[in-house]
Amino acid sequence: MTNPPSTSGDGPSGSRPAPVRWLETAELVLGALLLAMLLVLMLIQAGQRYVPGESWVWVGELARFGLVWLAFSLVGHLVGRDEHITLKLVDFVARGRAMRAVWIFANLVVAATCGLLVAAAADLVFAGGPQTTPVMGIPMAWTYVIPMAGLSVAVLRALANAVLVPGPPAPGTPPPAPTDHEEPTR
Repeated sequence: MTNPPSTSGDGPSGSRPAPVRWLETAELVLGALLLAMLLVLMLIQAGQRYVPGESWVWVGELARFGLVWLAFSLVGHLVGRDEHITLKLVDFVARGRAMRAVWIFANLVVAATCGLLVAAAADLVFAGGPQTTPVMGIPMAWTYVIPMAGLSVAVLRALANAVLVPGPPAPGTPPPAPTDHEEPTR
């Protein structure tokens, strides 16, 4: 006997389509790699304070960019699983169609906002000038690629939430138990 599909914030049902699961896995792997990069760079910075000689200035610059890349690379994952920053006041009051209308409106606002940010990032990427980063000399246009990609995924995930997901998870409910073909959330 199989478990009935769940409609919490995981997507249209407890089992999301394979491409969505692959995308989530890719987002989490990229986020983990960026987090590991930040850890290593910050350890290098801390260690350089106690070692005589010249310090590597590029380490601090790359760490700052890495923090921004980490935030923007995971925004699509957070939007798709309804784990982004939200006001949950309406979730305690509205029920039924009113809740569905608020859910759709909120996801469309998120999609529109992220869409405008994607357009701004695309302008910076494709029409960027000759400016480079101060220490590493990387073209500034390249630094906006990860935020543009992360926000593009957020637009798609918000639109999918508005169309495919019946509503947000009920307030205070734990995430559903994983099915036999899905990895548990940790």
